Amino acid sequence: MYLIIRCPSCRTFTYVDRFQTWKLCPICGHAHEVAKVPAYLEVEHYLEAEHIVKEMEKHLHATKKPDFSPEETAELRHYYTEALRKKAKGRHA
Repeated sequence: MYLIIRCPSCRTFTYVDRFQTWKLCPICGHAHEVAKVPAYLEVEHYLEAEHIVKEMEKHLHATKKPDFSPEETAELRHYYTEALRKKAKGRHA
């Protein structure tokens, strides 16, 4: 499992293994403690995390917003959970 987080220094989205303690930002080089940074989403695979990070950055750029609101973060989590449920149903059908 991977957590999608945001660098507290440069505000770039990135992902980290959920058991990792520290993350070095690939953009600004800031090292931050993962437990102290809010997680936006937890995903199963790093490829999903890469795709979602790109989409999140693209969305904020398109809407010219500095960050997701708490409501948007909840909606993102709900959407991802529903996608996982559908995927699981497809496997068992």
